[in-house]
Amino acid sequence: MSKAEYSIGFQSQENEIVHNELPVQGAWPEWLSGSLLRTAPSKFEVGNSRYRHWFDGLAMLHKFTFSRTNVSYACKLLESRAYKKAVEKNRIIYGEFGTDPCLDLFGKVFSFFSGPDPTDNGSININLCGESLVAVTETPKPVAIGMDDLRTIGPVGIKGNVRGHLTVVHPHYDREGTLFSFITKFGPASKYKVYSQQLNSRERRLVGTVTTDKPAYMHSFGMTERYIILTEFPLVTNVLKLRFGGRSFIENYKWQKERGTRIHLIDKKNGAIKSFDTTSFFAFHHVNAFEQEDDVVFDIVAYKDATVIDELYLDHLRSGERLSATTELWRYRLNTAEKTVSRTVITRVPIELPRINYWQVSGRVYQYVYGVGTTVRGNFIDNISKVNVSNGHVVIWREAHCYPGEPVFVARPNAKNEDDGILLSIVLNTNTKTSFLLILDAKNLRELARVLVPQHITFGFHGQYIDSKEPEEIIKTIHS
Repeated sequence: MSKAEYSIGFQSQENEIVHNELPVQGAWPEWLSGSLLRTAPSKFEVGNSRYRHWFDGLAMLHKFTFSRTNVSYACKLLESRAYKKAVEKNRIIYGEFGTDPCLDLFGKVFSFFSGPDPTDNGSININLCGESLVAVTETPKPVAIGMDDLRTIGPVGIKGNVRGHLTVVHPHYDREGTLFSFITKFGPASKYKVYSQQLNSRERRLVGTVTTDKPAYMHSFGMTERYIILTEFPLVTNVLKLRFGGRSFIENYKWQKERGTRIHLIDKKNGAIKSFDTTSFFAFHHVNAFEQEDDVVFDIVAYKDATVIDELYLDHLRSGERLSATTELWRYRLNTAEKTVSRTVITRVPIELPRINYWQVSGRVYQYVYGVGTTVRGNFIDNISKVNVSNGHVVIWREAHCYPGEPVFVARPNAKNEDDGILLSIVLNTNTKTSFLLILDAKNLRELARVLVPQHITFGFHGQYIDSKEPEEIIKTIHS
């Protein structure tokens, strides 16, 4: 089978390194003095067993740290229980998003979400939980990590009675630092439980509950000053099949277009629910949301259906086969007085892994979103884009044989303008078979510098720029 040029980005990287000073081409802003922390699926084989889906690989943590004179880099495998058990037994033990270990009757296997010990392979995002930095996946099993040395500290206990089976890796934060998120609890009557969590606390407070007959797969949600926005796509599961079906987690979900998409607004003050029905679509990522008089407006990276999940299996990605799933940036407007739904297309230029100037514009009217995209539809991610959501204008950075990851926005200290800052993106260079950290001016996507890494970094999803060890300051740079 032929391989895609970028397939090295899906080849295991287990080499843990520390470099106190990396080569830099160009110059980074003097005010940049924090760290970019990321997690990514990085180990795709254990013994003779193989992970099947991009989301599944065992996690590796990455850290770039800036000072006035140099940039350092370190990477370290996350020593989760899923990782340690796999290494101990020399085979995959924990089920993941798209991988079922398929052990025989006498082999012990843990499913992705159920049983006494679901996977804790935090390969998707870095978040703040109480006073701890944590690596997370979509089970409620955050793993605390050391910011200085990337050591794995261990599981983080959650307080309170808001429990469930499946969570999201994109919580939201209000201006006081209160975290909002939701967790899905499977059962005869499954529930989406929306909760809040005060800064420096691990105790969850129930905000509201939405009951559903068939729980949907949701990777993120939206938030305004007043509302939590759940977009219940028609990618749904039968709970009995999910528990006893003998398949990987996501294979138990089926696309039921006829159900359409149901959008729930949950009032953050009293838990009251308003629901709206619209046509079927799918998304991983909300971008931003805000209120205008009686309207609740939210922007979302939309697919026409959930085909994208099947196209992210590793065999498909490594082969270079065409990716039929593509995105558009949509804006939904919900009128709470008339209970109507309308939709407009901001741009048809493909975009994914969206980032905004979160602390300044989250929950407010805004102008810019940054993301990655494809120059030619059907190809793999090969550009970084800046979209003006008010007029659909798009600016793009692209370089041949280079494949970028999520662009993390870092605001200039005391900046007034929404786009006054830089973007940080880990890029794979297939000519050198190594990666580099790209630094772009967020105003015009002009390259400022690139930091060269002596090995390839696997393709990942999310991370955070952090310039303090204090939770009160971390929330000012963290993104949902």
